[in-house]
Amino acid sequence: MLIESGFGRPRFTVNGTASYLSYMPELRSRGRDLWLDNRQNAFQVKLPRVPLVNYMADPDLYANALGKAELVAQQTGLPMLNHPTAVLSSRRDRSAELLAKIPGVRTPRTVRLSAPTRSELIAAILAAGLGFPLLLRPAGGHGGKGLVRLDSREQLDAAHIPLGIDEAIYASEFIDFADADGLYRKLRLIFVGERVFWRHLIIGERWLLHSASRIAGAQAEESAARDRFQAETLPRMAPVLNAIRATVGLDHFGIDVSLRPDGELLVFEANACMNVLDNSTIPPPNMWEAQIAAVRAALAELHDRSECWLHPGKAPAPALAEAI
Repeated sequence: MLIESGFGRPRFTVNGTASYLSYMPELRSRGRDLWLDNRQNAFQVKLPRVPLVNYMADPDLYANALGKAELVAQQTGLPMLNHPTAVLSSRRDRSAELLAKIPGVRTPRTVRLSAPTRSELIAAILAAGLGFPLLLRPAGGHGGKGLVRLDSREQLDAAHIPLGIDEAIYASEFIDFADADGLYRKLRLIFVGERVFWRHLIIGERWLLHSASRIAGAQAEESAARDRFQAETLPRMAPVLNAIRATVGLDHFGIDVSLRPDGELLVFEANACMNVLDNSTIPPPNMWEAQIAAVRAALAELHDRSECWLHPGKAPAPALAEAI
């Protein structure tokens, strides 16, 4: 159902994973929140004929609610940014399969698994044929939380398996992406409409990279790579990035990648769940301020141009749009 016909905060909510509106109150204050619960039940809602912004970015956490949002978009014909159909397709296993079809892109083979018992889950992991090392993570988990690497059958038998939403996990093949100097590099790019922005490059000594794992002195290399991005790197990557945008089908999302020496793009994930506007790891002033400001400005512009969204809706008819 919808809470108070969709408006008004419910007693309990699960925080959204598309975090940018939390940093842009000027955008959120212009609209009204429409709360969709995650149960499989009927609902009815009447909306003014205004553009809609889907703020549910995780296809595991919000599967049923995204299905309801699909109905709202389909039956009302309203413009919708980050259409729920595309969000559902960004589930890790589905996204990996879709993106792997793009020439010049490689993705770790990924399966989503659940089983009633631990022994059956281990059997399903082995039956997937991913080999070792492999990665396990809870469905609905982000930021490396619950992520484990297992290098052998013995480690799998002894491991704590990190169950997530619907008691499901993602099992992925581990692809060693260390560069020739033994360091690991993970690049985050942000798509806003037809534009692509450099967000950061994390360089570390271990494969599990996050902001705290940057090695000392890495900022000089990151800064130089950032400065080359618009003039050199982006034009070279443009055909592949355009294909990724078309495949993902979201107006705003991010990708975490490793750019391989042969030019291949190893894509770890592509979705709208990524933290983009937070700049609190290293107090400003820092090298990411300009990048974040550019993304923020592009997001504000995108919100004002629903005619440019990938799902601009149908021609307006009545003053109210209704979905059941």
